[in-house]
Amino acid sequence: MRDNFQAYKVWAPDGARWTQWAKPVMFMDPAETLFPRLVIPEVDWLQGLESDTMIVADLPGERGVVESLALARMGYRPVPLYNGVDGRVHSMAVKVGDIRKALFTGADELYGCDISPDAPPVFMLDSNRMAGSGKQPGTYDNRWCVFPQDMPSASFLLKAGIRKVIVRSDKIRNDLAHILLRYQKEGIEIYLCPNREIKKISVVKPSRFMSLSYRFRVIAGLSRNGAGGFGARIPEPVETSSGGRYYGFG
Repeated sequence: MRDNFQAYKVWAPDGARWTQWAKPVMFMDPAETLFPRLVIPEVDWLQGLESDTMIVADLPGERGVVESLALARMGYRPVPLYNGVDGRVHSMAVKVGDIRKALFTGADELYGCDISPDAPPVFMLDSNRMAGSGKQPGTYDNRWCVFPQDMPSASFLLKAGIRKVIVRSDKIRNDLAHILLRYQKEGIEIYLCPNREIKKISVVKPSRFMSLSYRFRVIAGLSRNGAGGFGARIPEPVETSSGGRYYGFG
């Protein structure tokens, strides 16, 4: 079993073009338990490596890790963007334990893949990242979202020869739309693949697109973690002797 730093460096190797975007949040501490093994399926929706194509695996839980490893076997470079802290508690808004285990278990699989430093990327997201119930007292709010700064700019992609983006997901989520529309406006083609069929799409303009207040408004509704990423315990109200309330952590 690799320690946390060793596992992270497998997913974010020195010298790889896309390493600068890999998030270390899931690797802050070693995983306490691992999957015995990961069953990596064959990719049945893509013929092979396409050097001009970037993939966004916006899939639930460990499925994004597994499918990214399948694409790694084809020569793509997986890049974890998971940014929600594993609070190691039952009251987490977003369950990320299986993602964490899959990343550590999958490090050995990825290490054995022969991937070029300049290989096209697979950016890995959890489609459940905003699916939690929010800032409920007593819960650990680790909901998170992806911002344009979390992924390469359109100009960077074009210079790297990327002309097409395939989103492997059931739909385009709002936070991702803010990024994809920027790409689309610069001439990069956007495709959606919810099953085995890849369809070219036109990204719908999300609310507050290109607004200076967008990032501020989103972050204000989430819980940042001092160590990086998103995740914090939401305090519960405590009754005082005078009938008032204050918020404490119990």
